[in-house]
Amino acid sequence: MGGLGVWMLLFLLSLLYGRGCGVHITGITVPRIVLSGGMVKLSCSFQLDGADLYSLTWWKDDKMFYNYVPKNSQPKSVYAAPGITVNEQISSLNEVILSHVDHRASGKLRCEVLADKPSFEQDTKDANMTVIAEPSHGPRITGARGPYRVGHLLLLNCSSPFSYPPTTLTWHINGHQASQETVVVYPGETDGQGREASWSGLHMWLQGQHFQRGILVLRCTATILNVYKKSSEVIIADSSYIESSPREDASTAGAGSWSCVVLLLLLLLLLGLMNT
Repeated sequence: MGGLGVWMLLFLLSLLYGRGCGVHITGITVPRIVLSGGMVKLSCSFQLDGADLYSLTWWKDDKMFYNYVPKNSQPKSVYAAPGITVNEQISSLNEVILSHVDHRASGKLRCEVLADKPSFEQDTKDANMTVIAEPSHGPRITGARGPYRVGHLLLLNCSSPFSYPPTTLTWHINGHQASQETVVVYPGETDGQGREASWSGLHMWLQGQHFQRGILVLRCTATILNVYKKSSEVIIADSSYIESSPREDASTAGAGSWSCVVLLLLLLLLLGLMNT
């Protein structure tokens, strides 16, 4: 065999050797959205292409929380990571079960597969997970101080308690979303654990078109992605509409009262004549 033939043979052998000892992750399963306190099932499927598996490892960002080494007498190892509690008893090579996750587990989860010697080839795949921590209660509207009428300045605030991610607050005026000019978004407040409270203001000069039969309905809605939605409403009455609303005319009421008095006197007089 000539020199060129030998080099071609070595090249082909190197390709076959590389393929035979490779490792490849075919897919991972990570839920995109989870509610705080829930259980999470993670899975990572792979192909070894003739190699032996050395280890499978799960990471949260840069923190390892689960490691499986088949050759060890105790193949499973669990490590601390914020928001993550591994149920080691029912976790395995193919599935990792997380119990009672909280919002701190949100972020990038990564599966890493490592082939055994001699290649020690490695492959990784990741996916994002968001753990929703809902607010303790719905949004609250404050600041309404009546009486109000057309021409007055209305200043209201809407607040939503700590949550992760922070709630998005939206104002509606008589069922229609408020314009950007009337809405003020205030900086949120954090609780030191990654959760944030939301604040929003509604500043508007009251006009006749705002009142329907003397009533203005304002609603603040708090949402988190597509899994949380709660609202609060406040009703503002136009005091000028109430004062001018249809009611019994004073002069007519007075005339009616005098008619009753005259009729009563005539009745008493008639009874007196009958007794004489």
